[in-house]
Amino acid sequence: MNSCLIGISGGVDSLFAAKLLKEQGFDVTGVHLHLHSKEKLETKVLEIFRKENINIYYADYTNEFKKSVIDYFIDAYLKGYTPNPCVVCNKEVKLTALFEEAEHLGADYIATGHYADIDENGFILRHKSPKDQSYFLACVDKKILKKTIFPLRNHSKEEIKDFYGNGFLESSDLCFVKNNYRELLEKEIGKKIGNIIKNNEVVGYHQGFYNYTIGQRKGIKVGSAPHYVTAIDAENNIVYADEEGKLYTDEFYLDTLSIFIDKRFIEETILECQVRYNAEPKQCRVDMKNKKVKLFDKERAITPGQIAVFYYDDRIVGCGEIGYGIH
Repeated sequence: MNSCLIGISGGVDSLFAAKLLKEQGFDVTGVHLHLHSKEKLETKVLEIFRKENINIYYADYTNEFKKSVIDYFIDAYLKGYTPNPCVVCNKEVKLTALFEEAEHLGADYIATGHYADIDENGFILRHKSPKDQSYFLACVDKKILKKTIFPLRNHSKEEIKDFYGNGFLESSDLCFVKNNYRELLEKEIGKKIGNIIKNNEVVGYHQGFYNYTIGQRKGIKVGSAPHYVTAIDAENNIVYADEEGKLYTDEFYLDTLSIFIDKRFIEETILECQVRYNAEPKQCRVDMKNKKVKLFDKERAITPGQIAVFYYDDRIVGCGEIGYGIH
């Protein structure tokens, strides 16, 4: 009998995933990773696992989470970027921690409750539903993915919620933020009043560049026409604004680029690029040497700090962090 260690968040997704593994004949153990707090799982969650005869234990990864996710989150805003902590957490903490715990236990596989699929070569595949979470797993190490199972690959969120009903916790994009993430940033960075600039002229003032992201309209009051954030210069404490048309572009650069397939294939093949979660994938070409992406159609508000994910035939073949300017 193959053994599998599954990450248990306390929501219905990981509950159902564990149940499926058990039905498929796996010897299943659950682990609840302590990341930003040391809260215990709810009693009703534990009761379900007892009925399924699945043992659960807790593992403390709060230090790793602070270093890899919270510190990264703050540092990104200090650079004028808008980070994607979920992608980084899956890569640097969650799946890495599961992999390490599985090796310690001698488990054959690891599993999560993500809505994604994986092929026999360890390539992440899009999930065939609107809940597709392949984007958030794009940068996970292939060594880990080859030992990973996604039990929900053939199931929908609606099906799972119908099975368990309501009243269970749902995952949050910023799980480590209690109220507003801007409060966390102001506490760490301090209030930094600065200029809002359009066409080299000061047209307003901001209370902290970290309160803004590319494409944001709130807090930008310039004349009678709607204006949006088009760029952030953290070093000089400047927020740039303009009318919406300036937000659209068909090319951008990457600060980092990881590919999971032959370099020549990447350069010679038309890929699909997704510049943020829930963004419509657009056809593109990738210039590996210059880390430049050329889209076939313009995209709105491409944002430094977000992750560009590259697909070919629904497989993730690369990813990278979007940056400012020419490298």
